[in-house]
Amino acid sequence: MSWLWTRNLLPGIALLTSMVVRAAEPAGTGSTINGFRGPNGNGVWNLPEVSVPENGTSSLWRYSPKGFGWAAPVTGGGKVFLLAADAPKISKPSDFTKGTREMGLGAYLGTTKPPKEIHTWTVTALDGETGKSLWVAELHKSAPQIPHHPSNTYATETPATNGKVVCCWAGSCGQLVCLAADTGKEIWRQDLGVEPRATGFGSGSSPVIDSDRVFIQCDNEKKSFVAAFSLATGKELWRQPRKVKTSWSTPFIWKNSKRTELVLCGDGLLTGLDPNSGDELWRYTALKGGFATSPASEGDLLIACKSDPFNPGQYVAVRAGYNGDLTPKSKEEESRGIAWSKKEKGPGLASPVLAKGRLFVSSDQFITCMESSTGKQLWKERLPGAKSVAASVWALGNSICVLDESGKLFQIANEPEYKLLAKSDFGDLHWSTPDLASGKLVLRGVNEVVCLPLKPQGKP
Repeated sequence: MSWLWTRNLLPGIALLTSMVVRAAEPAGTGSTINGFRGPNGNGVWNLPEVSVPENGTSSLWRYSPKGFGWAAPVTGGGKVFLLAADAPKISKPSDFTKGTREMGLGAYLGTTKPPKEIHTWTVTALDGETGKSLWVAELHKSAPQIPHHPSNTYATETPATNGKVVCCWAGSCGQLVCLAADTGKEIWRQDLGVEPRATGFGSGSSPVIDSDRVFIQCDNEKKSFVAAFSLATGKELWRQPRKVKTSWSTPFIWKNSKRTELVLCGDGLLTGLDPNSGDELWRYTALKGGFATSPASEGDLLIACKSDPFNPGQYVAVRAGYNGDLTPKSKEEESRGIAWSKKEKGPGLASPVLAKGRLFVSSDQFITCMESSTGKQLWKERLPGAKSVAASVWALGNSICVLDESGKLFQIANEPEYKLLAKSDFGDLHWSTPDLASGKLVLRGVNEVVCLPLKPQGKP
């Protein structure tokens, strides 16, 4: 989640969208890197043409975790990894509407306090074929140091894995831990500390790994930073302070035809860094407020977008290969590095997806399709019976999928005109983004994790 709007947004939004992992190869080609929004980190699953499961579809397995967490389930090395936090009197996360009512004014006044009760952060490895628990590793045990929104959890950051190790970052207790995927044995640990987040929403940005590094973006109210660590040893390779306040977006590794960049969405700042050093390559500052969402990308185009109640929705499309400040100096000036930008309602919680030259954005109960090269809106439709959406939108073959918080799953044709292909309802409360790395659909609700089969389109 991998998901907040901005540092001043209305209570009720929790953080799941942010949390991204990127790999060099797409799903289904032997790539083992996986995390939030899949091996490419952009929500695109390069699987054969399949249909989402229907109502009443028999699950392959079900598992009821101990404790709670909006961290997405992540498949790697034949296992499914789950991050969770538990306590004897822990509260179950609320849905958007209830969480809004429960939030109160304390968060805005800075008077909300974290619970004094001891919490235990754990990672569980499940057998990907049977759902059987293989091992449980305890990451940390303490009283939380920061509060969180009633709809959020203390385990919102999605783990990242290459099939051999699994990296877990729990921002609410400041622990970055790398475990052996086969046994759960701790390989290394970094205590990165805990700083307050805006309006008491809690943490949410996930770790990102490449072949030999893990990246952490920690945007907070006091000491924001981005850092890279050795995947093998945990040694800090570089760290860059960030002059921004709280955001919940996850860093994104953008591999385009020009170079590889580490893209960060921050409070009033979109920037691309050299992943080898952390040095800034480019920046764009015509933005207001923090990000919950992570960017969408396709080839040499990257699109970042956001919305919140106090700032107009914003979109910016960045071309690959440019350096320096890409922000236009005036309304009339055009920047070569910016394909287009506009102010229009964007996503609140759910990260967008870009596929086949079209950008898909989920906001409230609507899905919007835009031409990615120009930002022109092709269509906007209300999803029938949908509630608010926290899970990120994903592309599955030639279709687009949206999962709302009540467990309704919508499959829509990736076409210039709106066409609803299928609709299913799995119940439970869903803020986690699903995983499809195994060729099966793994959904994490508040009460249980469910593994469901996918089927070729057009077949019973």
